[in-house]
Amino acid sequence: MLIDEPGVLPNSEIHILNPSASALSALIHIPFWGAYHCMPPYTIERDQYDALLLFSIHKGQLELVYGGQTTLLRAGCVQLIDCRKPQLYRAVGDVHFDWVHFKGGSSQAMYECLSEREATGFIAPDQPELANEMLRLRQLLILSADDDWGINLALTRFLTAMIESATGNIPLEHSLVTQAHAYMTEHFREDLLLSDIANHFNVSLCHFARQFRRHYKVSPHEYLISLRISEARRHLLLTGQSVESIASACGFHSTSHFIRSFGQRTGVTPAQFRKLKF
Repeated sequence: MLIDEPGVLPNSEIHILNPSASALSALIHIPFWGAYHCMPPYTIERDQYDALLLFSIHKGQLELVYGGQTTLLRAGCVQLIDCRKPQLYRAVGDVHFDWVHFKGGSSQAMYECLSEREATGFIAPDQPELANEMLRLRQLLILSADDDWGINLALTRFLTAMIESATGNIPLEHSLVTQAHAYMTEHFREDLLLSDIANHFNVSLCHFARQFRRHYKVSPHEYLISLRISEARRHLLLTGQSVESIASACGFHSTSHFIRSFGQRTGVTPAQFRKLKF
């Protein structure tokens, strides 16, 4: 297909896929992808487009302006962006790259997870496992572009591998929050304050809360309450203790606080929960 865009050379390819109705409604799917060979003045600038965009640079350089930063994507770079945000990218000299637009399914949530970890890109030679997943995706698009489930699986595997790599690369802070997590699990029945936990690990409360949320996607306060609610459920189902005794045994400051917190998270009162049949 002849591509009528300034700077796109004749040996470039664009592929228009036709995902099924079920893929459009439930799966990660690809409406377009391309293998481009470009020279200046190739430039794309837009405010928003309803898709995520994956770049894989094979030769040369592509300049990306996105999220208030300018990045030079070189050979070996793989970069993911959200086209719902303003973006500009352009050829810097002779550049060969693949691009893939995709959306749907769990793609946006997985992108947000990567974005929070500042891990939306990588260098292929440094990350061979991720590079292999990218290669599998490209081969699938070439050989089986009508395989909706295969494309969904390949993109899910690729994004999952990126998330696993990013999670494994969180250094010291991962150690801090993992230890804090274990400490809370052991001591939640006590009169435990978040400031006590921060002091125990010699960090500020603000720093502790920020790093805990970054890693576990929930505030330490909410996690502490969830531990206490889970323990209270066990007591309600397996013992004849009063609600007041259970509140105290599970670390709540008062019975009223326990009842209110329990109702907010379960939709029923402790007394009603006790009567449920499982």
